[in-house]
Amino acid sequence: MIINLNNEFIKRLTTSLILIFLLVGIFSIGNDGIYLMVIVLSFLSFLEIYNLNKSKLTLHYFIPFFILLYFFVKKSEIFNLVEQFQLMIFYGLSSLFIVLCLFKKSNIHFSMVGFLINSTFFSIIHIIENQNLEYKLIFIIISMISLCDIFAFLIGKKFGKLKIFPKISPNKTMEGYIGSTFCTLFLFTLIFLHYNFTDLNLFFYVILIIISSFIGDLYVSYFKRTLNIKDLGKLFPGHGGVLDRIDSWLFSFPLSVLILQLS
Repeated sequence: MIINLNNEFIKRLTTSLILIFLLVGIFSIGNDGIYLMVIVLSFLSFLEIYNLNKSKLTLHYFIPFFILLYFFVKKSEIFNLVEQFQLMIFYGLSSLFIVLCLFKKSNIHFSMVGFLINSTFFSIIHIIENQNLEYKLIFIIISMISLCDIFAFLIGKKFGKLKIFPKISPNKTMEGYIGSTFCTLFLFTLIFLHYNFTDLNLFFYVILIIISSFIGDLYVSYFKRTLNIKDLGKLFPGHGGVLDRIDSWLFSFPLSVLILQLS
C-alpha cells in the first residue's frame, strides 16, 4: 500500500511540475500565449465531453472555431462594433449551441458543464482584453486556485478526518479546505503588504475566488458521480483529464468577470 501511495504521489508531482513549466512558458509569451491556451484547452475539454457523451457531438471542433472566428472578426474589423459587444455575441451563440447540443433529460449536467467551460474560456478572453493587468491577472487567479488545490491536498492528507461531502467527493475534508483557505490568504496577505495594497476589496476578492474554486471542484465531482467514473480523462497521470484540472476554474473566472464589471 505504501508503494502504491508513493507511486501515485510521484505521478502527481511529476505531472504538476510539467504543467508548471508549461504554464510559465505560456505566460512568458503574454496575451498570445493565453489565446493559444484557451483554444487548446477548449479543444481538449470538449473532446473529453465528446468521449463521455453517447451522442458523439464534435463540439471540440466547433467551439475552438467560434473562438478563432471571434479573433478573426476582431482583428479584421469587419463589423464596426465595440469589442466587448462582439465578444458577448460569440459567447452567447456558442453557449446556446452547447446547451442545446448537450442537453439530455437523463443528465442535464452535460449542458451545465459545457456552458461553464465555455463561460470560463470567454471570461479569460474578456479579462485579458479589458483589464490593464491583462495576462498577469489570469496568472494571479490561476495561482490562487492552484495554491488552494495544493494546500487542500497536502493538509487533507495529513490532518483530514471530517469529510465535507463524502458521497460526492470522499477525499475532501473540512481540515483540508479550512487549512488551504488560511494558507492561501496568508500568502496573499504577505504579497499585499509587500506591494502596499490598501484596498480591502482585493482581500475579499481572494476569498470569493477561493470559495468559487471549491464550488467548481465540488460540482465537477458531482458530475462524475452521475456518470459513475473517477476521472473525466486520462491525459495527466495522477490527475485525470483536462476537466479534472480546470474544474476549479469553472466558477472562478466567470465570477471574476462579474466582480471586475461591478467594481
